Amino acid sequence: MRSDIATKAVDAAFVRLGVDSLYSAAPCKLMFESDDDVGVDMGDFVSRPVGRETIFLVRKSEVTPVEGGVFTVNGETHKIVAKPILKDDARLVWRCRVVLQSA
Repeated sequence: MRSDIATKAVDAAFVRLGVDSLYSAAPCKLMFESDDDVGVDMGDFVSRPVGRETIFLVRKSEVTPVEGGVFTVNGETHKIVAKPILKDDARLVWRCRVVLQSA
């Protein structure tokens, strides 16, 4: 019962907030979790930003992403640069760290 409620909630969020995209050739909806500066902790020093990190969320029911896989969103190509993880409690949403590919 709890998983049914979680599935319905996830599906509703993706329908309302998801962006149409492709993973390889498979259509899917994704959501942007973050687009933040990534810092390096230098011990006693303050963390310094060294780049940008973009996270895409995609439903497990739609695709099974892998490191090196590619999303196409609004005509832009994003490559998955780390092993996708299922971080949510119900294990329904893949969390994918991506980088924008140059044209």
